Amino acid sequence: MKPTWIVIADGSRARLFEQMQPTGPWRELRAWVNPASRLRTESLAFDQLGRAAKGQSGATSFVPRTTPRQREHRRFAHELSRHLDLGVRSGQCDSLVLIASNALLGELRQALPAQAAKRVRWSAPVDLTSFSGRELQARFEALRPQAPALLEPGSESEVPASAFAARIS
Repeated sequence: MKPTWIVIADGSRARLFEQMQPTGPWRELRAWVNPASRLRTESLAFDQLGRAAKGQSGATSFVPRTTPRQREHRRFAHELSRHLDLGVRSGQCDSLVLIASNALLGELRQALPAQAAKRVRWSAPVDLTSFSGRELQARFEALRPQAPALLEPGSESEVPASAFAARIS
């Protein structure tokens, strides 16, 4: 039986765990740190945001469609998704579980190639990066869907955000 890879992430850090059995122990495989996401928006931008010269008479302001922080989240999500896709394609894991902050989870789901996306067993938009050890596993287990159909690879489910308050507090 191939392991399940569990990703616990937010915009500034991520940890990848391996679990051989559904209720078995975890083994940390890798950790990522993304210090750029903690920088101030002005530090992430290469020039002044929202400014463009307009002839000789003055300047025009506009709101960019993507902020520097969103671009950084997207870049980090792509980095994580490349590693997850490599694990799926090389047969290192059978399924994936994604637990990430809401903003990063959306970017990560979009960045996952189709083959890896099919292996997502379930996901939850919650930030568990500040927890470790037994506390992390306990909070993870409180989020885990209990329906057997949700635990099969290819039958992805996202735990609704409304379920978190009751389940992890």
